[in-house]
Amino acid sequence: MKINPSSSKLDGVTCVIPARNESGHINLVVAHTLSVSQISEIIIVEGNSKDDTWEKVCRLQSQKPEKIRALQQTGQGKFNAVLDGAAVANYKHLIIWDADGTVPIECTRKILEHAINTGNATMGDRLRGKIEKSAMQRANFIGNWVFAILWAPILRSRPRDMLCGTKVFETEVFLSIPKILLGNDPYGDFSLVTTARLMNKKVDSITVDYKARTYGETNIKRWSGGLKLLQVTLLSYWLIIKKENHES
Repeated sequence: MKINPSSSKLDGVTCVIPARNESGHINLVVAHTLSVSQISEIIIVEGNSKDDTWEKVCRLQSQKPEKIRALQQTGQGKFNAVLDGAAVANYKHLIIWDADGTVPIECTRKILEHAINTGNATMGDRLRGKIEKSAMQRANFIGNWVFAILWAPILRSRPRDMLCGTKVFETEVFLSIPKILLGNDPYGDFSLVTTARLMNKKVDSITVDYKARTYGETNIKRWSGGLKLLQVTLLSYWLIIKKENHES
């Protein structure tokens, strides 16, 4: 397995917003990102929406061309959109900011500030925060806890939320994910954590609240996605054990 060498990026933060069928959320989400002074650029990656998300994204870019870039993703799925954004990011750190607006801005600020202050990758932890009624189905809540427990040994920590969409990693991590993970991980969360671990980078978590959607429906396929996540978990254990055996 080959990890790419550190790429030359400017000090600062790129914000990538994957957006598919998020017309009702996108204006407010972008207004929130623009209010965060630490964010150096915003890349909105639209993915084959059936509503007018793309038209709104283009309008937002025209209003702030020095800060906002609009892209249409090259493939399918949220993480493909994120990777398309990472591929053209100019800055050292990258925050994924979900367009559904389910993580409050004050919580997102805490994640970003922690990442900047510590230099560590930082993920949101919804499992210990306040979850608004109907924001997360019971099956999802149970599944998230199962994966939190399964991943605790990899992170060498207590169980924590592995699937919160809001997270900050170095852009280098996004560009260094092993192909075997990219081909199997439907959402990218596990691939990022595994790659960071393989690169000996620390991953922290910050408790966040979780709100219900106010527009549209989730694009996540719960059951088929859950089975793929289990497969990625096993692959991640194999990659990490292989690395540790090679180093010993």
